[in-house]
Amino acid sequence: MKREMRQRLMKLGTVAVLGIGVFAAGLLNRPSRTLAHEVEHNTYMVQAGGFGEANVEVLTFAPSLVKVHRGDTVMWHVTSLHNMRFGEAEEQFIIVEQIGDKPTPVANPKIFFPTLQSGAAYTGGDANSGLPSVDAMKSTYSLVMDVEPGLYSYRCDVHPGMAGIIEVVADDEVIPSPVEVAAQADKELDEQINPAIGAFFGAAVTAPKQAVDGVFTITAGTGGAGRASSLTFNAPLAIIKVGEKVTWTVPADSPTPHFINSADYDPVAVADIIPQENAGGPPTLLAGPGFLGTTQDGATIAAGESFNSTMLPPGGSFSLVFKDAGVYAYICHVHPGMGGVVIVQ
Repeated sequence: MKREMRQRLMKLGTVAVLGIGVFAAGLLNRPSRTLAHEVEHNTYMVQAGGFGEANVEVLTFAPSLVKVHRGDTVMWHVTSLHNMRFGEAEEQFIIVEQIGDKPTPVANPKIFFPTLQSGAAYTGGDANSGLPSVDAMKSTYSLVMDVEPGLYSYRCDVHPGMAGIIEVVADDEVIPSPVEVAAQADKELDEQINPAIGAFFGAAVTAPKQAVDGVFTITAGTGGAGRASSLTFNAPLAIIKVGEKVTWTVPADSPTPHFINSADYDPVAVADIIPQENAGGPPTLLAGPGFLGTTQDGATIAAGESFNSTMLPPGGSFSLVFKDAGVYAYICHVHPGMGGVVIVQ
């Protein structure tokens, strides 16, 4: 009898706990909407990119669409090398300028340098956050949306296809709260990250173990996951024989370009800085050999020689022939944690 009573009490206790959980979940999930006249101004957070397990990076703004009222602030959480630029025209990352009597590849100042400082009011037209410095990675950038109701699109110039929309609506229109916007951002990032983690494991399972007809093929990054990619090499350890070739290929459906750089790599080689003669003008950033590449596709590498590919876009490839036995470590210099080793026997 006592045993039956204890079981009955345990069941009642379980039902009570479940009931409290359902009630609490109802409170937490209850929509909280914001009207412009209820709160003077709100700040809405947008994730500029994101990261997940297996060194997965997402090249998207989340949420991709955010509704705000005029006077609200949009704050971007910048997780990597991204800019936010409002404007219709596409801009090239590298352009050619005449320096002295020589056409010279330089970094596009319309991408690298800001036209509006963080916290300023956006009143329409072209505007750019500029690129964060290495020290300022994982920083924030904000704008007060002081514009008429309408759609205002922006993009990251570093990563083609990475774009977002800010919709400014009438003051009396009900819109999601900042908390709901943050939850939507997490949802959109997870929808990209999870398939990319799966693609990473799929690539690892099918990674080559040896050269075929004298060529060891390595996949740089992963594809098949929308705007997300695992920043890894599918065969981080390649063992070949003297005189065999290694070919690195970026999947055609990857959102991310890559480099093949011998380690140790000097990041200063990416660009040289030339101060402007005009006071207050932005400096000229010369595209250095680390960005443009120092090694021809198909080149033969001897022991002790360094190598640097040019940027490999989705669908691009780069090959090297190794003529001497030894250990050759390499990285992609723009993606921390992405590296591999070629052992030549």
